[in-house]
Amino acid sequence: MRTNLINGFKQIILTVMLVASTNALAGNPVVKSAPATFKFNDNEQHKFLDQHKTAIKTITTDTLIKMRKLMPTLASSIQFTINIIDRDLSMVNGTTGRADRPNEIEISLSSRYKGGLDQVIKDGFAVTLFHELHHTVRGWTIYGNKFDQGIDIATINEGLADVFAEIQAGHPHGNYTDVVDFEAWTKEILALPKNANYGKWMFAHPDGREAIGYRTGAYLVKKAMKASNKDILALSKMSIKAIYKLAGFEFTP
Repeated sequence: MRTNLINGFKQIILTVMLVASTNALAGNPVVKSAPATFKFNDNEQHKFLDQHKTAIKTITTDTLIKMRKLMPTLASSIQFTINIIDRDLSMVNGTTGRADRPNEIEISLSSRYKGGLDQVIKDGFAVTLFHELHHTVRGWTIYGNKFDQGIDIATINEGLADVFAEIQAGHPHGNYTDVVDFEAWTKEILALPKNANYGKWMFAHPDGREAIGYRTGAYLVKKAMKASNKDILALSKMSIKAIYKLAGFEFTP
């Protein structure tokens, strides 16, 4: 009996040592990513090949691991719907996205992007993914949105996601010129009624300007970061009013 107990203890000790050695060799503690499920929607002209699906799943897994470290409140299970669309999205690296719920994200890839889907995935998928995942943690989602209506609010929330994604992916989501008067654009946005047209101010304005809210938001967030010496994670936990104040503007809910 005593011999059996000793052998049992030895086996337990060997098992613990093996686990410890494995973790030590890895160099870092194991960080579990949020489980991800995927739905791929082809269009009439183009289909996702196995290589596209594999690349998308790999990038998503890596991104979720990073997000789990940065934002631990990320949903534990996320459904990703990936579409192919026939739209010119060259100004945003061939991708566009939408955060429906904290655990549901939809991303569309342009079949018209130079270099095809392989290039879209390389250029735009990760930065769009970071952007939409930020929305899910911030609470800026299509359903169950935690914020009030208003272009002034959308400007800051989209700006936070844009700057976060740019930092994490290493490049901006958009390819717009920044040679504009963002101070003037901010004053325009703050003067808008709460029911101002979203598409007009966030996407395409009749006067030819594009992504006014997105681009102004990124400018304000970077200005607030510089003025306060706070990083993007700290700002992402702050109120709309506080971020405007750090950027030098007064926001009235």
